[in-house]
Amino acid sequence: MKKRNIFMVLGFAAVVTACGGGGSTTADPGLSTPLSAEEIAGLKYMREEEELARDLYMTIFNNTSLTVFQSISLNSEVAHAQSMLNLLNTYGEADPSTGNPATYSDANLQTLYDTLIASAMGAGKVDLDALMVGAKVEEVDIEDINAKKAQVQPAHALITQTYDTLLCGSRNHLRSFVSQIKAITGTAYTPQIPALATEVNTILAGVREQCGR
Repeated sequence: MKKRNIFMVLGFAAVVTACGGGGSTTADPGLSTPLSAEEIAGLKYMREEEELARDLYMTIFNNTSLTVFQSISLNSEVAHAQSMLNLLNTYGEADPSTGNPATYSDANLQTLYDTLIASAMGAGKVDLDALMVGAKVEEVDIEDINAKKAQVQPAHALITQTYDTLLCGSRNHLRSFVSQIKAITGTAYTPQIPALATEVNTILAGVREQCGR
């Protein structure tokens, strides 16, 4: 299988926005209200989680023929990671990013990446394995964003708005992965996070959304 340069286009793609792109910059950021410790931790965690999705999907694309991973990585995840960096900069918080693909300062995210990439690729792995990993990442993303969003103070409307944009993108990404999974298996998709089953099934019953920027 022809290998491609894994991250050669990431720098250029940082300017690309698509569904769930860069997030709005028009909402009042509420700078007069200090961020809580939970809000800061949430922004930093989601900054690296969006980088994880970007890196994971590009690595899978470079080792398979599944263009859905390239499309989502370059058209959304690059912009998602940038939108989280924009928030950190807006509120004067340090960027936790290592600046190196597939390497994360959060130990839990590093473990997650290593586990997911092993599940998606390697000896005996097939396209279905990779697509299932993509769907799982989007379920994890939805679960985590919902949790971080619940911690946001009302004054910080820009954070809430950005999380909503990311959620919209993740819903569409999940639909894309599941569509390809069902084309292979011919059966209904079973949510991989049981606690999220109702939400995931509702998402899959809906149509693709037009997400804000």
